[in-house]
Amino acid sequence: MGICCSREGGGRELEETEGWFPWKHDDFLQEQLAGAAGVSMHTKQGWKGVNQDAMAACQDFAGHKGQIFCGVFDGHGPLGRDVARHVRDSLPKKLSASLAPSTEDDAPSSNSNADVDSFDKSDCTSSSDASDENQLLSSWKSLIVKAFEDVDEELRQHSGIDCLCSGTTAVTVVRQGDHLIIANLGDSRAVLCTRDSKGRPVSVQITTDLKPDLPGEAERILICKGRIFAMDDEPDVPRLWLPDQDAPGLAMARAFGDFCLKNHGLICTPEVYYRKLSEKDDFLVLATDGIWDVLSNKEVVKIVSSVSDRSKAAKQLVDRAVRAWRRKFPTSMVDDCAAVCLFLKPAAISSEEGSTTKPPQTPVLSFTGSFRKALGGGEAEEGTAVWRALEGVARVNSVIRLPRMLSRRWRSASMDENNDQESSKGVESGH
Repeated sequence: MGICCSREGGGRELEETEGWFPWKHDDFLQEQLAGAAGVSMHTKQGWKGVNQDAMAACQDFAGHKGQIFCGVFDGHGPLGRDVARHVRDSLPKKLSASLAPSTEDDAPSSNSNADVDSFDKSDCTSSSDASDENQLLSSWKSLIVKAFEDVDEELRQHSGIDCLCSGTTAVTVVRQGDHLIIANLGDSRAVLCTRDSKGRPVSVQITTDLKPDLPGEAERILICKGRIFAMDDEPDVPRLWLPDQDAPGLAMARAFGDFCLKNHGLICTPEVYYRKLSEKDDFLVLATDGIWDVLSNKEVVKIVSSVSDRSKAAKQLVDRAVRAWRRKFPTSMVDDCAAVCLFLKPAAISSEEGSTTKPPQTPVLSFTGSFRKALGGGEAEEGTAVWRALEGVARVNSVIRLPRMLSRRWRSASMDENNDQESSKGVESGH
């Protein structure tokens, strides 16, 4: 479980310290996020071990006032939690650095940066709007793709995390004025709520779930000698396998990490989408597959659009998904669930005199941490429990098993690490 919330240059860090933890201030945080940035976030640990989902939200992103970044990350594999948290922290920084406005002392900015900086200045009223937007989208795409690929390379070389059979998905959005730029890597999803001619909420799926059996994905995987098939007890979950081993069984065609599959069709290049917002667009939901496996796009939009307090929208959505898991798959382990709801219109607050005022622009606190109680509903303790791939229960949409050549080495490393931790505790206690 992990959340990173920040206001660029204006927040203060809240770190886990002895006797104090930010989950005690969850209500305060959620009110700030919902009021100042229009963001509601929530995650809940499933029944597979530690929560491997992570989330991020940043105000005034990349130094642009009013620009917002949001993302959800669904880790998988033995160290999926660590990978998801690493990407959650690294990706916004990498993307922010490439989007930050240049100063007079800086080197001349590239054409792509200039195009992106002018994105919110275009009126979109001329006959050449379509070509202008295509050019701007191309600029955004090149910057986002490079940021994703740089983070993946950093994971491989410098993260200190064994990502051979561990990885994470990512679905992110940058809002700049009335422009949305969404990037998707894996099988998390972005869904927009808009309104029809009668004012009724309508769901619009922005991203595509990048499963291994999609025609374009499958063609690439097969060319690279990867294999695609579903297990007998999961006929609806196609998985990606090594050429000569029935492992690891990854349920997506693109991801950060998972370097044992990077030569066999798995890639870290995201699909990038653009939408010009209209008055009919209400909110965007980013969520991991723990939500989408049990709730339809229409159900998700209905749940979020019906909440009276937008700061509680993500929590209500996650709680409904957990109940749906228990009802639809009573013999399965509930998956980790994470959701970010980005509201696209300001929430008017009625004053005592009857007038409406804008929500206060209070700084959003910046912190990372596990919100086991406040955001996870007090579920099982998150800690150092070893990730369990599959314990005879279907619907685990990540990695099935480690390759035989890797499992013994990883298990040995885990035991050494645990022994080191126990030894250090003994030294501290004087034994």
